[in-house]
Amino acid sequence: MKELKAFSQIVKREFKLFFSNDVLVMVFFGAPIFFGLLVGYTYQQASVKDLSIAVIDQDNSPLSHKVIDALEENYYLSVDHVSIKESDIKDELPNFEAIVRIPQGFEGAINYKRHPHIQVEVNGANMITGNYANIGIRTVLGTLNAGIEIVGLNKQGIPLATAKEQWEAFAIDDTRYFNATSNYLTFIWPGIIGAVMQQVFLLGMALSYSKEHEENTFGKVASITKNPFTIFFGKALPYWITGVVLWGGLQLLMFPLFKLPEPSDYGVLLILTAVFMFALTCLGGLVSWILPSQLKATEVLMVISTPSFILSGFTWPLNAMPVWIQNISKGIPLTHFLEALRKILHFNADMNMIFPQVKMLILIGSISAIGLLSLLYRKLKITE
Repeated sequence: MKELKAFSQIVKREFKLFFSNDVLVMVFFGAPIFFGLLVGYTYQQASVKDLSIAVIDQDNSPLSHKVIDALEENYYLSVDHVSIKESDIKDELPNFEAIVRIPQGFEGAINYKRHPHIQVEVNGANMITGNYANIGIRTVLGTLNAGIEIVGLNKQGIPLATAKEQWEAFAIDDTRYFNATSNYLTFIWPGIIGAVMQQVFLLGMALSYSKEHEENTFGKVASITKNPFTIFFGKALPYWITGVVLWGGLQLLMFPLFKLPEPSDYGVLLILTAVFMFALTCLGGLVSWILPSQLKATEVLMVISTPSFILSGFTWPLNAMPVWIQNISKGIPLTHFLEALRKILHFNADMNMIFPQVKMLILIGSISAIGLLSLLYRKLKITE
């Protein structure tokens, strides 16, 4: 009963310290909401379209005009400049996602089976837009290529159905699962918000313990209880409660707002979120205790947190990274959280599917908690 009362006092004290820090409250609640809305509205279009391309039509024939019209009708492309002279568009590639060059004598060469070449120059400075432009152009040219060949065979007296079969040795049925529309917002939003949540949690914990050192107030905590478990859980609980409320609010408001996929089992997501926050509070608390300066603790935790999104494997697969980087990433809570979150949102994962990630988050949190509790115990012994 005595420890329960002490625990209650520690929790109330930590809540008071938390809400008395205006900057911390603003960052803790404001950053996830701000970035959630910012990323949502930035990528609301969800997929790229109307990418600017140019065409150098040196043939200026009915067939080359047909090629240009087909390019313009493609979802991804917008033909913003057509010229018959290369000099009119020289050095203009940076202004377009791609340039398509139709050679002189293109139509005649096709009629006489001379196999002409259309040159496609892609601006690869932005990989995403460059790749989409390339896909659009090649889809159009591939379709026209097949159509021209089929018509040619038909003119030779081969029935249209037979001509299609001769051109197409086999059919391809393409089915895309899990984000079937290649919606970029669906892909990036959970990752960004997970990274922001990690940063604000680590920031909060950076100030929690180091503030006690800096202002020499740990004696007040020790006067309430000498139990390191009570202190640890009492100081961590306010962050767990506010974190769950914050994450729940983001889901309930922004998932429907931006039409993001919602998990089939919110219980599984709640468990994942809880162990993620457990790992963050333990890791943040340990670093904050080791570095008794709020500024130093904040700086170190931000150094840990800032590259974690890159190292998490969310946008670039871990198995494509050097082994030593993979080992570093395994020690970052965000890596395991985002891997499990993707499974929940896209694969309707149950606890069995995300157990490896939950286990790693518990392991990171437990190791950090043991270190923090040891330091708390040592400090309490000194203050006796």
